[in-house]
Amino acid sequence: LGNDCRMDEDLLMTEALKERLSGRPNKNLTLAVACEAMADTGLLESLFSILYGDSCPLQWRVAWVLEKVSRQHPSMLVKERDRIGELAMCADVSDGLRRLLLSILYNMPDAQEVNVKLYNFLLDVMIDFKSASGVQALALKLARRISYVNKDLHEEFLCVVRNMELEYYSAGVRSVVRHCVKNR
Repeated sequence: LGNDCRMDEDLLMTEALKERLSGRPNKNLTLAVACEAMADTGLLESLFSILYGDSCPLQWRVAWVLEKVSRQHPSMLVKERDRIGELAMCADVSDGLRRLLLSILYNMPDAQEVNVKLYNFLLDVMIDFKSASGVQALALKLARRISYVNKDLHEEFLCVVRNMELEYYSAGVRSVVRHCVKNR
């Protein structure tokens, strides 16, 4: 009976959170929910259940809240690193949501082991002209950080970056590329 009550409470919290976030996007509300989530792990779990649920407009808003949490307390999200990475790699994720998910991953402390699937995805995204420039820039930064874990990966990363034809990329992406090459 205790577990059933807990499940009902979690469902109610998730539904209340959905209702709260379903209005017009608002920076103050986002910051307030992020602060509450940092103080209440139950709320944080509700945010993750919405994020991993069926694709809905709330995913972007939840990712925005989680990105704010990742800036202040990135260690709170580390246990979700693999699932966040998997969601970022989904083909049907919008560029806005993908940028927020990559930002969350970038804010986390470095992983001890390299997620090769994520690393390869980042390499593909950073050279993909169809990706938004914000997504490309974050992919570059995150791939660079991941590549530092393994010297062979770092050489591969530098080789890919050096061979990018910069005239086809936005000024922001070109700036990140120059920074990556300059500060090996």
